Amino acid sequence: MKKHIIISLTCCFLTSISNISAEIKLSDTFSIKGDARTGYFSKSREDRNTSVNSTDEFRLRLRIGLETKLSEQWYAKARWAGRYSTDEKNENNYEFFESVPSTDGLRAGDSTIDEIYIGFKPSEQWKVKLGRMQTKFELDGVAKKSLSRNDSPNTDITWTDGLYAIYKGNNGWNLHTIIQYNSDEGASAVRRKPLNFSETGSRLTYYTGIENKRKLGPIVQRGFDISYLPDSLRKDGTASGEIESYWAIVGRMAAAWPIGKKQTKFLIGLELGYAPNTPTEASKSIGASDNTDGFAGQVTFNLVNFVPKHSVGLVIGRAGAGYLISPDFRENTNLLELRYKWAIDKKQKIEARIRRREDIDQVTNSLQKREDTDFYLRYTRKF
Repeated sequence: MKKHIIISLTCCFLTSISNISAEIKLSDTFSIKGDARTGYFSKSREDRNTSVNSTDEFRLRLRIGLETKLSEQWYAKARWAGRYSTDEKNENNYEFFESVPSTDGLRAGDSTIDEIYIGFKPSEQWKVKLGRMQTKFELDGVAKKSLSRNDSPNTDITWTDGLYAIYKGNNGWNLHTIIQYNSDEGASAVRRKPLNFSETGSRLTYYTGIENKRKLGPIVQRGFDISYLPDSLRKDGTASGEIESYWAIVGRMAAAWPIGKKQTKFLIGLELGYAPNTPTEASKSIGASDNTDGFAGQVTFNLVNFVPKHSVGLVIGRAGAGYLISPDFRENTNLLELRYKWAIDKKQKIEARIRRREDIDQVTNSLQKREDTDFYLRYTRKF
């Protein structure tokens, strides 16, 4: 019964907003903006103990926000977000979260306030936000992914608590700086074990990066960033063991070339990440003596607008067992993904994905490597 209720509410909601082409303007200073994402999701897993299981579900993520312009320089926003599923084992009650309770954010059935901040824009070059917000730095492509920051991808719900400052240079280079607060219960963004934020020194973590998306010949994106998480790495995975700081450097670049006389173009992107200080193999159950692999990377090949509004992209990626901060790449995993996108208009899109993920190193005492194959067909509507 609950499955039918969720599906019915989803259809009613999408029907009610189908004719909305812009945000709902309440007055000259207040407006409502949001989005709905729904679709069919399927996953099959060949697990490490040789068992095979699969799940099929319909999901809905709904986000509704209120924006206000306080003056020419000051603005504010608050947004509610909820995540729901027809898979009955994923049903939870409403709770306000300071940290994310699962590896990809809120569990299905949970809701929260994923944005509540005040912004200050003293000039065209400077912008500052303080509070709870969404941050992301993705590699360009049809299937945009990140090795450093990407709040709320797919139907996930995560967020950044803290201060975010942006400086836009006249030469196209933009400087981004984030000081993020972490609850002692855990981070509000994806941070993988044995990262832990119970230490006082781990309350604040830091991100700084520069990026340029101004076209330079075939190059359409280039950027570099550093993430620093002090006193957050439990080296051997235990509370009584050595605690160290964790940091990672990431570089990304994308280039595009036109094909024919139409808007079709071929885009290739590359992103590489490295974490010098990683947990032990024993903490990740893949060995006994060495530190884990701190390298991560992705390369993406895209055919954009192969017919008008239709694009396809291929992503090949991996993250070593010691690379712990990517929201899109699970540690100790190779990834292969094919993505299709139909950009109906500026407010609507339909996407389909088939993805395969496999363990890089076999887990100790397991019978085989874990292999996941998943598929989705989803629809996104902004309003």
